[in-house]
Amino acid sequence: MAIFHMSFSNISAGKGRSAIASAAYRSGEKLFDDQEGRHYFYARSVIPESFILTPKNAPAWASDREKLWNEVERKDRRANSRYAKEFNVALPVELSESEQKELLTKYVQENFVDEGMVADVAIHRDHPDNPHAHVMLTNRPFNSDGTWGIKSKKQYILDDNGNKMYTGTSKYPKSRKILMVDWDKKEKIIEWRHNWAVSVNQVLEQKNIPDRISEKSFTEQGIDDTPTQHEGINSKRYERKEFNQQVKNYRKAKASYKNNQEKAINRGHLDSLSEHFSFNEKRVVNELSHELKTYISLESLDDKRRMLFNWKNSTLIKHAVGEDVTKQLLTINQQESSLKKADELLNKVVDRTTKKLYPELNFEQTTQAERRELIKETESEQTVFKGSELNERLMNIRDDLLTQQLLTFTKRPYVGFKLLMQQEKETKIDLKYTLMIHSDSLESLEHVDKGLLEKYSPAEQQTITRAVKDLRTIIAVKQVIQTQYHEVLKRAFPNGDLDDLSLVRQEQAYTAVMYYDPTLKPLKVETMAQWQENPPRVFSTQEHQLGLAYLSGQLSLDQLENHHLQRVLKHDGTKQLFLGECKVDPTIKNSQIEKIQKQLKEQQAKDDQYRKSQLAHYQPLNYKPVSPNYYLKTAFSDAIMTVLYARDEDYQRQRQAQGLKETEWEMAKKQRQHQTRNRHEDGGMHL
Repeated sequence: MAIFHMSFSNISAGKGRSAIASAAYRSGEKLFDDQEGRHYFYARSVIPESFILTPKNAPAWASDREKLWNEVERKDRRANSRYAKEFNVALPVELSESEQKELLTKYVQENFVDEGMVADVAIHRDHPDNPHAHVMLTNRPFNSDGTWGIKSKKQYILDDNGNKMYTGTSKYPKSRKILMVDWDKKEKIIEWRHNWAVSVNQVLEQKNIPDRISEKSFTEQGIDDTPTQHEGINSKRYERKEFNQQVKNYRKAKASYKNNQEKAINRGHLDSLSEHFSFNEKRVVNELSHELKTYISLESLDDKRRMLFNWKNSTLIKHAVGEDVTKQLLTINQQESSLKKADELLNKVVDRTTKKLYPELNFEQTTQAERRELIKETESEQTVFKGSELNERLMNIRDDLLTQQLLTFTKRPYVGFKLLMQQEKETKIDLKYTLMIHSDSLESLEHVDKGLLEKYSPAEQQTITRAVKDLRTIIAVKQVIQTQYHEVLKRAFPNGDLDDLSLVRQEQAYTAVMYYDPTLKPLKVETMAQWQENPPRVFSTQEHQLGLAYLSGQLSLDQLENHHLQRVLKHDGTKQLFLGECKVDPTIKNSQIEKIQKQLKEQQAKDDQYRKSQLAHYQPLNYKPVSPNYYLKTAFSDAIMTVLYARDEDYQRQRQAQGLKETEWEMAKKQRQHQTRNRHEDGGMHL
């Protein structure tokens, strides 16, 4: 798992250290020391990956490792001179070597090189489980002409008359040291350590890796646990390794105890939920539990549904290549039937429980899935939520349901409706050409006759198997997305005829509703007109600044207290609306937003490159910058409004009144034209 390790030290003459020797040891290169007149070289079994990053004012020779550190020692000749600052950092083992290098390079560039330091980077991979980097940093800045600058200057302390002050009989006036850079301050070290944790966590989040690191100690984080020690490769390595093994054994025992506790709690939840079963329902629960070989609970049925989905996929493929899977298919069909009965039974119990625990809840404004999740959280926390907390819980549940369902089907976080359509099209083309080899078609696969694929080669069978699985998954995900859009829009526009809207139009309206109407209450025509004329301001200036800080990488998402702001910043569509709202905030400079948009665009390009390597038929799906005013007028044009309010009587009357008004105006216009024309024919003055 990812760990946090970053230690800083100084390479100084006072400790008898050499900048040349240090650079040679870390880089694995043979370097000549001009002052000592000798070479330094340290042989390594695995050659480090080393490179130098220089700031804009640095001269060309700063990119040469031997010249750089000889120049540093030539400039700083005092007995206690500090040649360089160095830090050692552990790289996340969850990332590939190229990803580790990209992460480290970006961090060093932004935190040190852009501040004026030269960074000599060496990545060591001697041990596969301990990838780490040594980075040597220059302590002295460069002037604009490429010459060495000064680290500090002396400032004399003056009295009220502007004269130098002396102490006693001393002939030396009082003075203070003024640092030209803040690289030696403790606060800077704390900032660098925090920025590394933020950088690593952002990359882990993008790669959908659950691990996170922190520069804070367990005590500072409020964690009651014993931290492990960094083993390294020094003489204490084995001692530390033994200590770490003891810590791991303790944690394993603690986790086992916690797991047993959770099992007991789950049984308690089952017992608690069973209080709402009737006598006959309890008998049915026992029968279904035996058939499904699991507890009948909300969580266990979700797991069982995922398992059956994957099992059925693989079994149908085996059937197509000629295997006898009659017994497996019979078992799957029986379990699907039992699962359906268990779902129907639990839905009744959930509704009964919800009405008892939450009598104030409007059933018409919630779905069955939302009520199930609400009861899950109620049972999990043993708390009945009230007032604003209940509304907040429902908002979070609605926001998370789509993501959970998508991950259930795909195991991949990168989905969008346009992307799915493209993937489906490309997959069908690949499958079509493979089946044409033996004069088969897509329709042939619908019957899945036993032995249908026996005539294909193993490679062709593998291609068909993968394509069929992808198509089944894509169809399932499309259904989930359509359901999500429909459920959200149905709450906002209960009388609308949503089937007449394309999925792209539904997505536009869905994005606007999720941004401006987080509570998902029905929206009146007058409200929509007000939005289009004057888009409401959703967030305060402070929340704008916090959101921009997250987008620029200065904050993590969980540091934002506003849950609606968290939801908005997760989705690219609502994120663009947020940036558009920030642009009309007079306290925020456009240059700040443009800088963030540039960073987002660069990050999007990197993400697309990664996704192309991971997903078949990936096509980038980028959202363009847009102002809230323009977006609302596009998302709710007259044609779309007619569909959204198709069965709204007030809206129909307004449309008729508007149509009548326009007709009267046209008639009055024609009458004026007719009168003018008659006046011309009678010899009147030509207007």
